[in-house]
Amino acid sequence: NDTEMNGRTVLHYVPHGINSKVFRPFQKDDQVLLKKKKELFSGRDYEFVIFYNSRNVQRKRTSNILLAYKTFCDNLPKEKAAKCVLVLHTEPRQDAGTDLLAVKEAFCPEYDVVFSTARLTPDDMNFMYNIADVTINLSSNEGFGLSTAESLMAGTPIIVAVTGGLQDQI
Repeated sequence: NDTEMNGRTVLHYVPHGINSKVFRPFQKDDQVLLKKKKELFSGRDYEFVIFYNSRNVQRKRTSNILLAYKTFCDNLPKEKAAKCVLVLHTEPRQDAGTDLLAVKEAFCPEYDVVFSTARLTPDDMNFMYNIADVTINLSSNEGFGLSTAESLMAGTPIIVAVTGGLQDQI
């Protein structure tokens, strides 16, 4: 928003803001949260949930997240790896990105990956962050990192690349 002041143009900058009434922590035993978790995982009870919320474009390096998830699970005992899940809230196939379904099958067919593709309300996004144990963003270039900032507001830790606004968050 530009305004004139004494013959000079003054710029006003409003940074990203996150509504703390929407993005907030829930108790892990909250009944609504547990119901949403059960719905997301079709009743399966996971012990460790990794959440990704971003577009499927090359700079987001979503394929790298799948490879990192495979490496993580490979280093766990089989019974522990079976209780982990990676939730990708993104488009599985995108012209500007990657065929993530093919990458999942190539990298980690034996590990659980859930694709979440529905458009969610901010309240439902908050449930996703609260369901997660950690939110991940390995983008090669990120100006701010809205999803990781929302995750932090929900009380969920983040794993990020040291770039742009992500490094400010950590």
